[in-house]
Amino acid sequence: MSSVSLTRDQRGRFTRSSSAEIGIDPVPSVHSPVPSQSSASTPRSTPRSLDLPSASQESVNSGPTQIVPQVVPQIVPPSSPSACSSSSSSSSSSSDELNHVFSSMSSSTPTWVNLGINKPPVVNARILKPHEYVHVRACINRHLNHKDITDPHSEKARNITMTCFQSEGSMNFFDTNAEKFLKLSSTAFDDVIKAHILGSDWVEIITDTMDSTRLDDVDERSFDNFFNTISSLNRLLKDSPGHRSNDSLKVLLQQNISEDFAHFLHKKKVLKSLSFDDWVEKATSLDADFRRFERPKLDRIALLESKLVEASKRSGASSHYDNGQARQRPFTPIENTSSRPASSTSHRSTTTSSRPTQNSNAFGVPSMAKEMSKLDGWTFRR
Repeated sequence: MSSVSLTRDQRGRFTRSSSAEIGIDPVPSVHSPVPSQSSASTPRSTPRSLDLPSASQESVNSGPTQIVPQVVPQIVPPSSPSACSSSSSSSSSSSDELNHVFSSMSSSTPTWVNLGINKPPVVNARILKPHEYVHVRACINRHLNHKDITDPHSEKARNITMTCFQSEGSMNFFDTNAEKFLKLSSTAFDDVIKAHILGSDWVEIITDTMDSTRLDDVDERSFDNFFNTISSLNRLLKDSPGHRSNDSLKVLLQQNISEDFAHFLHKKKVLKSLSFDDWVEKATSLDADFRRFERPKLDRIALLESKLVEASKRSGASSHYDNGQARQRPFTPIENTSSRPASSTSHRSTTTSSRPTQNSNAFGVPSMAKEMSKLDGWTFRR
């Protein structure tokens, strides 16, 4: 039987070759790939021979002729799954890196930025803390003074103030109500700004912040910084029911200073009954000596006390057993038992020896030996 096979030549065309011998297939010729300039499009694998029956030739043997439909081979371009997977993985990894960069940028965005005296500050957050708004307000005032804007409530100054708030909610808020805000009084305009950036209950928020601020919370634990912080917060409450007078402010300062500094002022005979200005002046003048000489000693004492407390906790924990019974009674040292008087030991031995021997059977059942003895005596009497 003759067979027909399709082979591909050097130019990529299919050729048909027949074999006259029965049972022997033609050996496909193997050609090396032709070098070309576009090496990327040339397949590297050797083409296989396709054995397809021919519809034009008849079988040599007698019998009905079978017509086999001709199959047209299709050339499939080579593909590289590894390259596709690597490209997809690289693209996904690059997208993940970009998302990580964007998320880190958004998370690391500061609430507000001080751009110097030549430009107004930029507020990125929708809500600020009272301390942050104090700093923003100070930067705005310095910028207005640098631009020779003497009236901080003029139309130009108000536009600069509203431009500082760059969050989406703030920009929409001020853009919608800008014309109305420009016509407000100075006090009403300031109240609008504080209500938007601090909250509708900004009086209560500032008051709570003042009450919770302590001397040890400010920079360097300085009384001067503490006094300036409280005074700046109280200035935000101007023309509001929460604004404190000098006497009320003095009471707040005396309550929120540290106990050590209050004791130091008492030793220096600084009376609490002094006027506001006198008391603040004396406390400020004595604060430098206190932080230079007294504060280091007090810090060392506090450190030693904390170490002693930790050591006592460790020793207390090591003096107990690990089981539940040990927590009820601590260890009894050996030297304590040896130092007891001999009378107690002898008394214990005598009481132990004089104590009657009890039956080991806790349920009162007679022993087998006694029953057997009784049985033997009864048998002997019979």
